Amino acid sequence: MNISYERSGCKQFFKKHRDDEKTIKACIEKALATQLETGMSKVKRAVSARVNGQCVYECRINLKRTGSARVAFVINENNTDIDVLFISSVLQKDEFTHMLERDLKEAGLCD
Repeated sequence: MNISYERSGCKQFFKKHRDDEKTIKACIEKALATQLETGMSKVKRAVSARVNGQCVYECRINLKRTGSARVAFVINENNTDIDVLFISSVLQKDEFTHMLERDLKEAGLCD
């Protein structure tokens, strides 16, 4: 499984947690792999907009000592490539959705 991180939506989070970037990426990779294997039971649709024709999903992930975060991502058609679009420590769903929509529009990623 290949995971890529969208610079516009992940840069600020990684900048804030610079020392834990490797741990954060490992936690995200493990959690998303588990969700794909188990049928994405803890994953919700993040926004109604699409990115490159794909649905945007989100889930809450425990990032060890960094704490919990919400991660928005797109799964490509072959289920082996995942693009992480946005990471935030804001856990409230409606606030996270608002931040994600704004970021996607600013980055020009919405269809």
